[in-house]
Amino acid sequence: MSAKTTEAKVQSLTTMTPAELMTTLKEYYVAEHPTEKGVPSRRMPRLLVLGEPGIGKTSIVYQVADELKVPRFTFQATLYDPTEIKGLPVFDHEKNQARFLPFEDMPSMPDGFLVIDDLPHAPTSTQNAFMRLILEGCAGAWNLGGLYPVATGNRASDRAGAKDLQTAMGNRFQQTTLCISHPDWRKWAVKHDLYPSIIAWLSSPTGQEWLCKFDAGSPINATPRSWEMASNSSYALKNHATILRTAIMGEVGEEAATKYFGWIKYFERMPDLQKIIKGQNIFPDELDVMYATISGLIALVKDFQKKTGIVQRLIDYAVAMPQHYVELGALLSKDLLNIAGQDAFMNANLEKWADRYPDLIG
Repeated sequence: MSAKTTEAKVQSLTTMTPAELMTTLKEYYVAEHPTEKGVPSRRMPRLLVLGEPGIGKTSIVYQVADELKVPRFTFQATLYDPTEIKGLPVFDHEKNQARFLPFEDMPSMPDGFLVIDDLPHAPTSTQNAFMRLILEGCAGAWNLGGLYPVATGNRASDRAGAKDLQTAMGNRFQQTTLCISHPDWRKWAVKHDLYPSIIAWLSSPTGQEWLCKFDAGSPINATPRSWEMASNSSYALKNHATILRTAIMGEVGEEAATKYFGWIKYFERMPDLQKIIKGQNIFPDELDVMYATISGLIALVKDFQKKTGIVQRLIDYAVAMPQHYVELGALLSKDLLNIAGQDAFMNANLEKWADRYPDLIG
């Protein structure tokens, strides 16, 4: 079995979706930082999260830290020499020996996360300098305190500058390969208000494959990170069509941008969303137009200060979906819960909705 085949087999066995990785990080952190008296703390495994560039490895750690309401820090492994990780060596005349002083960017906190970014990209000597920090929480003058370290990086097979980790270093981690999950991405995108047409296209059958299409030989790639940039550009340049097209090509690549703009015609054929909001059950015949309609409706929810009315209306709309669109009704329901919040959702009349979508209960 070749080294490449072995790597692929290991990755398939250690793969996690973003939701699974978030759950793992939360549970590990809570186990190491218990808040209840009498509950013993446990030293949990340290994670090395590998995956293609731009799929959200670091941002997932940030999300977990934000949800737990703890600080987060990022340490770019490639920017430091091995000696810098231990601190600045100085001579202590009183003790007649050398000691180290920590640099100001070496955090030490009782709580929080430390992301060691792009660890596999760092020189081997720098990787070695992290061994004691990962294993014992300290190296020279740098003591992490209660910070939970998580390392991230690309795989060697991505040909994105990552190196193979030494066995001794790899053995200090639980190695996990992050995979793309369209439902997890859509949930994140809706919550973070990405541009509606981008959410719609990347969720549709014709656009799903372009959510993450990384080619190591190309300087520009379609990834979740670059689509987030494209979303921000879309909001800023929505009145400048030609400039926007150029901008998005420079963010996700010419082929992805061309296909996206070719699909926009479906978004332009959406029915009048205000008519749906006011009570008309309009269901476009074309599947792609229906995807666009759902994303357009969800984008309007944030404009309603009082969520109860709009939530009830869209629940009724989901209940009225034709049978061949029932999966899209479920998608609309999930988006609605995500964007409006559980309280607004549960305060609506859900009796007919529960009968139509029993699999979503619980």
